[in-house]
Amino acid sequence: MGKGFLKDLLKYLPAQIAPGIIGLVSIPVVTRLFPPAEYGLYNLAMATVMILTTLLGWLPMSIIRYYPAYARQGRLDIFNGTMLTLTVVMLAVLSALYYVVLLIAGAWISHDLQHLLVLGGLLFIVTCAFTLLQHFLRSRRLAGRYSGFAVWQSAAGFGLGITLIFVLGAGIEGLLLGSILSTTVVLPLLWREVAAGDTPLQLRRIDLHAAKISFAYGFPLVAGNLAAWVLSLSDRYMLEFFRNSYEVGVYSMSYNIADKSLALVTTLFWMAAGPIGMDLWENSGEHDSRQFVTDVTRLYLCACVPIVVGLSVLSKLIVAVLAGSEYADGHKVMPYVLSGVLLLGLQQRYQSGLLFHQKTGLITLATVAAGLLNVVLNIFLIPRYGYFAAAITTLTSYAVLLFLMMWLSRRVFLWEFPYRPLLNVSIASGVMGAIVHFLAQSSALTPMSTLAVCVGAGAPVYFAILLVLGEFSSQELQAVWRAGRRLLATVQSLANAVTERL
Repeated sequence: MGKGFLKDLLKYLPAQIAPGIIGLVSIPVVTRLFPPAEYGLYNLAMATVMILTTLLGWLPMSIIRYYPAYARQGRLDIFNGTMLTLTVVMLAVLSALYYVVLLIAGAWISHDLQHLLVLGGLLFIVTCAFTLLQHFLRSRRLAGRYSGFAVWQSAAGFGLGITLIFVLGAGIEGLLLGSILSTTVVLPLLWREVAAGDTPLQLRRIDLHAAKISFAYGFPLVAGNLAAWVLSLSDRYMLEFFRNSYEVGVYSMSYNIADKSLALVTTLFWMAAGPIGMDLWENSGEHDSRQFVTDVTRLYLCACVPIVVGLSVLSKLIVAVLAGSEYADGHKVMPYVLSGVLLLGLQQRYQSGLLFHQKTGLITLATVAAGLLNVVLNIFLIPRYGYFAAAITTLTSYAVLLFLMMWLSRRVFLWEFPYRPLLNVSIASGVMGAIVHFLAQSSALTPMSTLAVCVGAGAPVYFAILLVLGEFSSQELQAVWRAGRRLLATVQSLANAVTERL
């Protein structure tokens, strides 16, 4: 395992746990305050924000890729200044184009959606600035500071949004306003944290070489990320077009529960593995990089497979606890969404070799192919089968994406897939799933109490079986214990630091 991976993984944990918990907590609040149609419009606005953010995603990805190389050369002032200037220019151009298009298209969309999209543009601007600065922290492996700002953004955004809704009587747009205000407030603190490094961050004339290699590396990934957006979010627009806002709301609710639950882990692995993997590739060579990808994949399977099994078994119960009766039928899509997110995270492991070799065009090719397949399937199936078809087509497209990424990656970077750990994890997850299913079916408790019992029983059973199967070594268990203690100390330190600054 790459040095520091587990330590960074646990430091990034608050950055994923806090938004995930807040996202899940927000579901029962929002779904009981607003009907599915309004919730559907809100999700369309958030999907639009994600599209815009994706268009500038090549800049943060280039920071992660080239920061170690420029640091080794002692030229970080040139690289950092170029990335900052490019972001300011691109953000201004894209924002202007967005509002012009929105003004022209205003006659064809509802007033309520148009209002949300106007706020979505503002959220895009502050989010892009926030994301760029965060990636400078991430490239320097300042995982604890990264997590502190991420926790603030999600917690303060939701808290302020709910306050606007209840105190000032704002509608669902209060959630967007809360995110805009909370992110804007913390930007100066984040800037100060980034600028306090060994290499100050300031605007400068764009270095053509840095811009060229960053664009060549990152821009193909933008096309790939847009295709990934098609895979994960375009079905909302198709449901709105072919069906209605009600189905968008029902589908989005269950999709968000599944996605936010598992994305806690998949994004955590992506955040921690990316900088370390690039550092190993630049400074240690191919052998260590191969072993690192194998080890990360093993841990990924150990963490994600039981989540997919457990949440799939408990999907009906989870929806009953988190959402109102109007959203109940949406639980049927959760197993398919969970399986799709699992495959999406697994294909990221195969992306590693292509990223090492700067073969981002191949990543784009695979993602675009899977995205086009998703669109075609949705066009034929959504009009007839509605949101259930959207879940099936998403899973199918993610499976195709994984296959393509495996095929393309193995042409340039071979690593050993952990088949034996996958077998052990499958056995442990299967037994755990059976026990949880029995408890859920036989319980006479309230849905919330039943859910707590199932989770409380399922997790120990899963880990006990893995221990019996010999999946974890004593060194790994000791490392987890030490890292857990450091994590508690880090969280306490971050809480004190944020309190003092505010």
